[in-house]
Amino acid sequence: MFNPSGQISLETRRHLKKWKANLDSEEAEELQDDATVSSKWLPQCLMNLVGDWSEMSDEDRAAEDEDESVGKLLSWLACLNFLDNAAAVDIRNRSAITSYFDQASAVAEVLATATRHANLTDNKAAAWMSCLDSMNGQDDPLTLSDVATLAVFRTIESVPTLAKKWYLDFCPRSIAPQINAFVEKRVAPETLMRELSRIKNVESSFGEMSVTGSYVSRIITATYVQDESTLSVQISVPSSFPLRNAEVDCKMTLGIPNQRWRRWELMITRMLNHEDGSILDALLLWKKNCDKEFDGVEPCPVCYSVLCVKTHAMPNLECNTCNNRFHSNCLMKWFKTSGKNLCVMCQQSWSGTKIS
Repeated sequence: MFNPSGQISLETRRHLKKWKANLDSEEAEELQDDATVSSKWLPQCLMNLVGDWSEMSDEDRAAEDEDESVGKLLSWLACLNFLDNAAAVDIRNRSAITSYFDQASAVAEVLATATRHANLTDNKAAAWMSCLDSMNGQDDPLTLSDVATLAVFRTIESVPTLAKKWYLDFCPRSIAPQINAFVEKRVAPETLMRELSRIKNVESSFGEMSVTGSYVSRIITATYVQDESTLSVQISVPSSFPLRNAEVDCKMTLGIPNQRWRRWELMITRMLNHEDGSILDALLLWKKNCDKEFDGVEPCPVCYSVLCVKTHAMPNLECNTCNNRFHSNCLMKWFKTSGKNLCVMCQQSWSGTKIS
């Protein structure tokens, strides 16, 4: 952790002020919290640089020379390393930092540069996978093509939801087939192998939950025994994940009402496909949610989870009419997307109480 106090630089404050102008009060407060968390884990120079990318013009990009492109991509690779280190300490750090990246449009900026110079069809993966070794005294020179290819790989691996968003909204149609093939051949197999290794390394901490996975079938199965019930979740990872969504199936759960395991499916699906969560993170959150539900805590009707996927907070706003409880950020997003200030469940004008 670089800055335990979370102090934000003047340059980043300037960026935040500009971004907040287009947000409502709840969103602005959430962005401020995300920036504070990010500033604890990212050096100020990188925070400032990522913010500056959001202000780049087409003229700036066209004038960027090879050294500047290499510098941008190396800075981004450093950001991803800091992100992964922060997430290893607390999964909530990943959500906060990726939200900051998203607000700065960092992934779109980086991939616009990286895909112009990357060699996505090169069969010699070792060249670009180990290209940064040249910075540690190796003889091979550092090339823009290798750094760009590694940047594409690491972006899709480390921030899959943001990468998928770029692929769907901004990726030029002319290179979309190359990106898809690169994901199937390079990113997805390596990411799944690393994820299965992570699961194996921490399986002793699972308690009553057991997890098995196959690199060949690309299926991960978790079984959790709770109060004489056998809870089960199966995750199928497509060959082009994250460009295609992972599929979640809890139908093999025994002794649990259908409504409950369907909520679990939606929660895990959301975390894997929309919240940049890893398979291990999703399974651990599922286990914690099961524990809370068996303790009698009802999930948020918006996100179907007891623990908020982003903050791990419990539902803390109670409707005064129907007494259902919601995560505050889930409810605010519901109000914004629906355009109405009505309770999700009873559809009455919202009047609620904050639960401590």
